[in-house]
Amino acid sequence: MGLGEQIIFHGRLPQTEVVEHLRTADVLVAPSVPTSCGRREGIPVVLMEAMSSGVPTIASDLSGIPELVIDEATGLLTPPGDAASLGTALIRLYRDATLRHRLARQARQKVEDEFDLSKNARQLATCFQQGANR
Repeated sequence: MGLGEQIIFHGRLPQTEVVEHLRTADVLVAPSVPTSCGRREGIPVVLMEAMSSGVPTIASDLSGIPELVIDEATGLLTPPGDAASLGTALIRLYRDATLRHRLARQARQKVEDEFDLSKNARQLATCFQQGANR
């Protein structure tokens, strides 16, 4: 498609390099599709990493992804395998700085509120204690 000069697939990267790429990213696009045998991702970690870094996200409306990326609130969702919808979402974010900033801010807040390791560990410990006291 002639995009070889514009797109780079880095493959696996150490965490430090992922952080550096997110620091300079304008948007993170994570299109997911079911495998040929029907397997699906849960919630891709890269989405949480991008959202916690304040990078607006576009992802597929598939599996557990909408639990994290809430369409029009914490990111944009597109149907799996729909390249035209991905393109439309990218153009929207490119043209609408207010939308980009709002989605990034709300996404970061969602990750901080719901995916904080210390907070979740305390909640889990409380559940275990309550169960043990029954």
